[in-house]
Amino acid sequence: MGNTTQASARERIEAILDDNSFVEIGAGVKARATDFNMQEKDTPADGVITGYGVINGSLVYVYSQNPAVLGGSIGEMHAKKITGLYDMAMKMGAPVIGLINLICIHNLCCTGCIHHTDAC
Repeated sequence: MGNTTQASARERIEAILDDNSFVEIGAGVKARATDFNMQEKDTPADGVITGYGVINGSLVYVYSQNPAVLGGSIGEMHAKKITGLYDMAMKMGAPVIGLINLICIHNLCCTGCIHHTDAC
């Protein structure tokens, strides 16, 4: 994946799992915050896709954060989805894979930072 084409959170998950094995958990979860008029903002899946699937036949739990939702910030429900996923993985004795996608904000990024790209 190059700098100009960003895969969605779901596409990143599907790229690492065996075909058609992903089962999403918490798809309908949205942010509960109401401060600063947050209830007016669309927060699909509260910025993180969570679920499980298989890699080479082995069960794994996986989450992928979406930086397009509230700039990638982690809110209450976002964090609960991830911690709930860890709880399920521990009960099953399965590993957790977290996919983090960073975005660069022009005012906060400089050409010397390690995350700077041409897309910045």
